[in-house]
Amino acid sequence: MISHHRAFIARRRTERPSEEYRELTATEWDEFLAHFELRKVALGTCGRDYATPCQHENACVRCPLLLVDPAQMPRLQEIHANLIDRLQEAKDQGWLGEVAAIETTMAAAAQKLEAMRERAAQPSTVQLGMPDIRRDTGRSSADAETSFPTGPKLRG
Repeated sequence: MISHHRAFIARRRTERPSEEYRELTATEWDEFLAHFELRKVALGTCGRDYATPCQHENACVRCPLLLVDPAQMPRLQEIHANLIDRLQEAKDQGWLGEVAAIETTMAAAAQKLEAMRERAAQPSTVQLGMPDIRRDTGRSSADAETSFPTGPKLRG
């Protein structure tokens, strides 16, 4: 399977234009690194692809690509509380477009807060224990003694 995959990759590389396999310039590399620096936002990290525009017009709370930093939960709770106040003001003023936008943002913030609470409730580490090599290879020590009846038995 591995050799088949390697052959597939080799065939694909021969079909691709050779200029795609050139060394990057310093400018290109700096631009690539800057892309990831620009993905750091107040609530965490933006997970959108390299060189793609923000389709949510920087409304990060609404964006499913926002990877919220758990340490920013208080900030997100504060944003959610502020949205409640803004929603009431928009309703009082009759700003129906603003009401709809705030409700959408509030729903996204609530969903992100719930996901953060669920993640925080899960244990951060899982103890896997020490593997039993004999069991993992499909034979126990008893099987090993009976597997080779013709050879001498070694005793420790």
